[in-house]
Amino acid sequence: MTEETVAESQPGLEEILGCLEALLEFPSVSEAYVRFRIDLLKGQRAVREALAAAPASPTAPHGGSAVSPTTSMLGPEDVAFDAGLLRALFEAICAAAAAHGRRSGDLEALGTALKADPDVITGLARAAAFGPDLPHLEALARQYGVAVDAVLFVGRALAAPFVAETVRRITPGTAGPGRGTPLGGHCGICGSPPSVARLRREDGKRLLTCGLCGTEWEFERLACPWCNSQDAAVLTILRADEAEPRWIEACERCRGYVKTVDERRLPVGGVIIPVVEETATLHLDLLAEREGYIRRLPYVLSG
Repeated sequence: MTEETVAESQPGLEEILGCLEALLEFPSVSEAYVRFRIDLLKGQRAVREALAAAPASPTAPHGGSAVSPTTSMLGPEDVAFDAGLLRALFEAICAAAAAHGRRSGDLEALGTALKADPDVITGLARAAAFGPDLPHLEALARQYGVAVDAVLFVGRALAAPFVAETVRRITPGTAGPGRGTPLGGHCGICGSPPSVARLRREDGKRLLTCGLCGTEWEFERLACPWCNSQDAAVLTILRADEAEPRWIEACERCRGYVKTVDERRLPVGGVIIPVVEETATLHLDLLAEREGYIRRLPYVLSG
């Protein structure tokens, strides 16, 4: 059903930020959400730059060697989370939320917990990134009186740059994401589900992008990335506008969905940037939610 992960060059930070800022010109896009995403991306990139500048850990996964198509995906023990960088990123998330109308008591409660026990933030990032470990996250939510969804989003947003940088380090010789064997509709490197699907301009093949580490891979055109169903009777498409190149592909069986963009309907030379697509298409998430479909994990890709 799947083929080897595709590694392609990725746009630079300035290009991504420029594309995000261009969304502010569209009245249908939430300005507050765009600006929150911009600030979150800057905070995550600052972590990635710090990690890239640091020497490789002597305990780096797989001894720092390249991952082959048969190598198992990363696990919690394979990513070295730095508590200091995690705390700095958490502060950036809180500042972005406060600046753009997304401040919440959940963030304040988490902040108090993280200051009281430095080990909490490392455990949070590790539990949210891999699995995720829902029992651990639910226990944290109960302990600190916060919503599980908030714990999951913060944990994955914290983990994303660490996972992405680990993937970059263990896949030398590639300008973009690493290579691996996809696990059904999930990333073969970190095990996360896709954030965005695109139909390639050259041949119409379906490519999925991991919402955590950015790896991209080919996947069966008519199959659900969540449950792998190929039953045409349970696969459906939701559109806000028939003329739009973006839509929802959903599954009646598991109620999961993925947002899709068709490159063949875009101007020649246009670049699809997952974080930009995600930010510009919140209306599609709302459409899917109204129809009873579920987005099981938040989008946290660090660009």
